[in-house]
Amino acid sequence: MDEYLKLLLEQIRCTKARPYIKQELQDHMEDQIAENMKAGMDHEQAEKEAVRDMGDPVETGISLDSIHRPQAAWKLLGIIIFISIAGVLIHAGISGKASENAVAGSDRYVFHVMIGLAVMMILYLLDYTVLAKFSKIIAAVLLAVCLLVILEGGQVNGARIFISLPGGRRGMDVQKLMLFYVPIYGAILYKYHGWGYKGLIRAILWLIAPVILVYSLPALRTACVMLVTMLTMLTIAIKKDWFTVRKKRTICGIWAVFLTAPIAAFLGMYLRNRLAEYQIARIQAMFSSGSETDYLTKMLHSLWRQNKLIGKSKSDVTGILPAFNADYILTYLSSVYGIIAAILLCCVLAVLIFAIFNTALRQKNQLGMMMGCGCGIVFLISFLINVLENLGVFPQSITFLPFFSAGGSCIIISYGLMGIVLSTYRYKNIYPRHPETGFMSINSKVKKYRNI
Repeated sequence: MDEYLKLLLEQIRCTKARPYIKQELQDHMEDQIAENMKAGMDHEQAEKEAVRDMGDPVETGISLDSIHRPQAAWKLLGIIIFISIAGVLIHAGISGKASENAVAGSDRYVFHVMIGLAVMMILYLLDYTVLAKFSKIIAAVLLAVCLLVILEGGQVNGARIFISLPGGRRGMDVQKLMLFYVPIYGAILYKYHGWGYKGLIRAILWLIAPVILVYSLPALRTACVMLVTMLTMLTIAIKKDWFTVRKKRTICGIWAVFLTAPIAAFLGMYLRNRLAEYQIARIQAMFSSGSETDYLTKMLHSLWRQNKLIGKSKSDVTGILPAFNADYILTYLSSVYGIIAAILLCCVLAVLIFAIFNTALRQKNQLGMMMGCGCGIVFLISFLINVLENLGVFPQSITFLPFFSAGGSCIIISYGLMGIVLSTYRYKNIYPRHPETGFMSINSKVKKYRNI
């Protein structure tokens, strides 16, 4: 049997797949040997018959090699290329029509896209299980960076949101950087696969830490996005029996606590005047007419009413709408090119997000499924919030449209998350249902190869 497996595995070009294929075939052959011995054969004869039933090792190995090899997600790559070209053309148009001060960021859009594509390709070629193996270290580094920014970062409107570079220049926006924590959290969840309530409590602690730190920047909306996203991922893990707990009771309890506790804490801070002055002003502005927030909402409603289905409207959004090339890129597109152009752009992003979820949920590999879903949820929530904010439904805040909003941080993070999705697809036929990623519980190791 050993010689047979050795010859067969030599036909498998992907070395990452060999241990899992060997284990699967070995288990199958041992089961067949046991069946043959029950039929009256001795061990030696039973083993020879089991090997013979497997067929020619070279032919079987070549057949398995055609299945267990890295694959490129050509449809996803095609959509990303289209989005990249469309984004460059949109921001090139902005740079050519608006003043230099108004397009800060659009003139650097191509540069940021090139960096983003490079980050995406690195993560695409890098095995995502490497990220999973060092997920706790990566998460700890992200938390440390966030804490450092809280203590020493540069301020914008009272919030410390970016890492200051030498010369007073801005570095990476830590609000966007912390979104990378989401797929890493998926890998941390996987490490507790097979645990009980002890693992669940640890998973919750890894959830709470980044939310508290991001809120302390303060960045309430980003903290809420991360909270909802990671709670959804935790819910998926519980429903798929990653934790040996009572599923319905646990899920309802977790959502009840995490939805009510932050609201109660926030109201308590507001009533006790524990919030910063600008935060109180924003809250009061949401419920008062004539405020800056109310004025911007009315402006957005007015601009959308003036927009045509096709073609430029009469209003010059570049002169009256702040952040038209970032937060309000959809409003800009509808005003300059027509409402249909904005709808088409939303449709492209919707197709991409659907493809991401389709890629993730159809994987048998549970680690890749969870990390891919995490990226997809971040894209979905960011997309929906930005659309609703452009329509004047949501109160105005820092937001971004994935891949299209100007700003190096949001562009790079968008492509980085996409790189993780592409990596999970690349190795979807390499790893079994539960691959090894470092320390796992005894129960999960026992069950590991039962679900290959």
